Amino acid sequence: MEPVQVTERNSLKKTAIQEIKKYIIDQQLKAGDKLPTERKFTEMFGVSRSVVREALSYLENTGVVTTTQGKGAFINESNIEILLNSFFFLWQVNDGQIEDVLSLRIIFESSAIDEIIRQNPVNELAEWKQMVVETKSSQTLEAFREADVSFHKHLLKATKNELFIQMTNMITSYFFETEYIEMTIKEYRKATEEHLQIVEAMVNGNAEQAKSLLTRHIQNTKV
Repeated sequence: MEPVQVTERNSLKKTAIQEIKKYIIDQQLKAGDKLPTERKFTEMFGVSRSVVREALSYLENTGVVTTTQGKGAFINESNIEILLNSFFFLWQVNDGQIEDVLSLRIIFESSAIDEIIRQNPVNELAEWKQMVVETKSSQTLEAFREADVSFHKHLLKATKNELFIQMTNMITSYFFETEYIEMTIKEYRKATEEHLQIVEAMVNGNAEQAKSLLTRHIQNTKV
């Protein structure tokens, strides 16, 4: 028998990946459910055990399953952040510009404002406003920085849309984890005052004003 060529092996791997995904859907498996053994998949798909192992390894690397030695492979909870993390790494390697991330944040956070005002969570907005007011008494750069990150993540989480939260949280986390931001305590105090103005506009149900304030706030970020 001729040796299996690389292209043929890759094709077998892709086929196995698609067949495993199809099996998961057809069997209506959910997070925490266990997949059949490698041997069982080998029998089902008519490929070698090594091909099945490579397919499962791919699915693990992309966050679909978790494989535990001696126990097997299990379906994961949905988490798009794994894929976005790889995307942002490659984006950064390929000379991605931080200004693009700022523009993306404006788009997503403005959408969050529209959704929050549509839901009109009166009590939650009042509590959020109080949190921002308390932030104004912060004394250290670290405290202001944490409050800044918390404000923007809170804005995204307040939509209560899990997929939206996962997508946007990764973008916000990436931005704040970079070394681009250099702000003084005076500048953070100004940013906190802008946070308060944004929340007050939301409390008043004024989406356009809140989005305008947010846009100017993010554009003023020192990078």
